[in-house]
Amino acid sequence: MIRARQNEELIDLTNVSSNQISELKLINNFSCPYCGAPVILKQGSKRRPHFAHLTPCNYALHESESELHLRCKNMLAQWLEDCGAKEIQMEYRLPDGKRIADLFFKWSGKSYALEVQKSMMSPEVFKQRNQDYQRAEIEVVWIFIGDLTLLKRTYRLDRVMRLQKDKPFIHLNGKSKQVTFLRQIVWINQREIDATKEVFPLDKVTLQQLLAIPEEVPVRHIEEWIALKKDFRCYKFANYQRKEYKLLRLCAPFLINLSLLPSVVGWPIEGEVYVKPLFIWQAYVVLCIMSEYEEQDVFTLCDIRKKLKGSYRLKEGVHVAPGLKRYLDLLVYFGMLRKQFGYYEYVKRPRLFSQLEPYFIEDAQLGRLFSQQKN
Repeated sequence: MIRARQNEELIDLTNVSSNQISELKLINNFSCPYCGAPVILKQGSKRRPHFAHLTPCNYALHESESELHLRCKNMLAQWLEDCGAKEIQMEYRLPDGKRIADLFFKWSGKSYALEVQKSMMSPEVFKQRNQDYQRAEIEVVWIFIGDLTLLKRTYRLDRVMRLQKDKPFIHLNGKSKQVTFLRQIVWINQREIDATKEVFPLDKVTLQQLLAIPEEVPVRHIEEWIALKKDFRCYKFANYQRKEYKLLRLCAPFLINLSLLPSVVGWPIEGEVYVKPLFIWQAYVVLCIMSEYEEQDVFTLCDIRKKLKGSYRLKEGVHVAPGLKRYLDLLVYFGMLRKQFGYYEYVKRPRLFSQLEPYFIEDAQLGRLFSQQKN
C-alpha cells in the first residue's frame, strides 16, 4: 500500500522524494484510507517504501492498485483541477461507507465520480457499483485503462462495457495521455468489435465532453463495414462451416452456404443481441423467416424470439429485445418485411446468388441505403 492518511491529508508515496520519506518515517500517526486502522511506513533494500497494517485490513472492498492505475488517477485529478472542477477528492468514501470512489468532484452543482477500471469484473459487480452511486446521488463515469492496440485480435475490452448501452466506452492511455471514445459499439464476435472511434489528447478534452452524451453521433464509415462483410464472405465464413450445423441445415434447401448468405445479413446492430457472432445470429433470423413462413404471412417479434431460442437454441445476450427489434426494423427498411400494427409481414424473399460477385454489388447497394437511414 503506497497511500495513507495523516490526519485529513492523503499521503501518496509516488509523489514523495527519498528525502521526504526519511522525514515521514519519524511520523507515527498514519492511518489506512480504507478501514481507518493504524499503519506504519516501511523502507528497506528489497522493496520500495510502502505502508503496512499492524493488523489485517478489514475493509472488504479494498483492492490493490497497479502503478498504471495510480498514475491515471493522479493524471485525471490534475486534469479536473485544470478544468475548474470543485471539491476534488481522491479516495472519496461514500456516505454509507461501503464504497470508495477513485475521484470525486462537483461540477455545475452536481456530484460526480470517476472510476478508473483495469481488471475484469462481472456484470453483477458492475451493476452493484452503479447502484451504490445512484443511492448516493452521484453520477459515475467509468474510464478504462489498458492497451487497445490488440483490440482486433484479443478480447481486451471489459465485458461490462456491453451494459453501457447508451454511453460511450471511454479509454485513457496512461502513457500517451490520450482519451479514446468508442461509440456505436457492435459485437461482431466474442473477440472483435466495430465502433466509431474518436481520439483526443487529455488536455483537449472538456468536462462537458466527458460527462455529457453528444447530441450528434459520429457517422459510421459504411465502406469499412462493407470490407468486413467481404472479409466474412471470402475467409471467415469457413471458421463456422464445421460447427454451425443447424444453420447449415437451414441453408441447404436454398442451395447456399455461409459465404452466400443474403445481403440483408450482416449489418451493424449495437450491443450483444445473441451470444453467436453478429453475422451468424442475423443469418439465423433471416433463414428462420424464410423457412418458417410463406410470403404475406405475419408474425411478431416474440414469435421469432421464441423460435430462435426454442428451435435453434440461440443463447440470448443482454440486449436481445432492443437488438432484435432493431434488426427486424432494418429488414423492413431493406424491403424484406413490412411492419403494421405491431406485426411483421413477410413480403419478399431476399435475392440469392450462386456466386460471390453479385453479393459484393448488392452489399454495396444496401450499404448506401443503410447509411441514408434515419436512426
